[in-house]
Amino acid sequence: MSADVAASRGRPSPLTLRSLLGALVLFLPPLVAGLWAGATTIAGGSFDPWAPGMIDLDVYRRTGTVILQGGDFYAAEGLPWIYPPFAALFTIPLAWVPLGAAQAGWIVLTVALLMAMLYRLGLRGWVLSVATAAAVWLAEPVRETLGFGQLGVLLVAAAVLDSMPGRRVFPRRLLPEGTLIGLAAAVKLTPATVAAYQFFAGRRRPGLVAFGTFLGATGLGFLVVPTASLHYWGGLVSGDSGINSGIIFKTNQSIMGVWGRLFGELSRGGLLASAAMAVLGIAAAVLVHRAGQERLAICVAGLTSLLASPISWSHHYVWIVPLVIVLVQGRELATSVRVLGLLYGVWTLHAPFKQLPGGDGVELTYSLGNQIVVNIGVVAGIAFVVLCGVLARRRHGESTALAPGVLH
Repeated sequence: MSADVAASRGRPSPLTLRSLLGALVLFLPPLVAGLWAGATTIAGGSFDPWAPGMIDLDVYRRTGTVILQGGDFYAAEGLPWIYPPFAALFTIPLAWVPLGAAQAGWIVLTVALLMAMLYRLGLRGWVLSVATAAAVWLAEPVRETLGFGQLGVLLVAAAVLDSMPGRRVFPRRLLPEGTLIGLAAAVKLTPATVAAYQFFAGRRRPGLVAFGTFLGATGLGFLVVPTASLHYWGGLVSGDSGINSGIIFKTNQSIMGVWGRLFGELSRGGLLASAAMAVLGIAAAVLVHRAGQERLAICVAGLTSLLASPISWSHHYVWIVPLVIVLVQGRELATSVRVLGLLYGVWTLHAPFKQLPGGDGVELTYSLGNQIVVNIGVVAGIAFVVLCGVLARRRHGESTALAPGVLH
């Protein structure tokens, strides 16, 4: 079987020393871009001498240290730990290694997973290498994820590498489909939209595997850090979703962020709008899936998780990268979907709203023009999800009406 045939069937070519060396050469440009972006994106960071300002990675390392010391990582000083307790268990290895090694290793892992995603989406060779380097350097969500030492790329990669159709990095699947999505949801709840869409689209087994994995991982969190688990999940059940005054910040590109900036307060209306978006987006993803566009459906579900989440910082929008590639490749998609989606993608990748003044409540004094600039991306995202669902429903309805035995 040729390499092209193997790739077209979603199976990689056999690994050889030559292919491994070739992969390392192709990995170098994205890696160099990633190391530079990781070290210099955040103010105060430095590439030479190596001193990145990866403030979120610092929080992860501190959390791991507190766990090893038997302390309460939710009450630690500095920036708060906001993820479920299970996610905190992954921070322990970061506390064992020197700071510089943790920073460099995190960047290498992030860039490698980004490259694996683009490989899954059909890119290869120098196109894959250049595209990954471009995504690292030009895409604001990716660049700032590296700069902060955030885990956004890891979460998106979990969903893409778990369920997105395409070429695989390894000869066979290592874990049952749905496992990575379930783990990602246990780390941060937002990836659960992908599992929910799959279940309602008729892919029951991956959806149930994801749900079971989520429960198992959460249960492990209760077993290892019971007090922290009761604190986090008890607070969530009682309505404490971690929403704070930062929700109005210009970089919060969610429906709740728009609501807070427009009305100057958090209210039930914003929560209801976010909940409605979650339902609407999952339904749209199901319709897109049933219309035969599984790749686009996964991206719609991922995008929905960000629009509906109370806080989605601009660097959380890593989902825009696979979405743009799917739209560029999807010549069979409706022109309106491709045009609106690509315009929205370019806007989000560039993030021009970040040029506005922000912080200390400035967003509440925005002029009409500033409100349009800071909120139009969220509006475009909602419009894109709705358009995908409407056109998919129409297409699915037409194909069903023309199916044998259904004609009237």
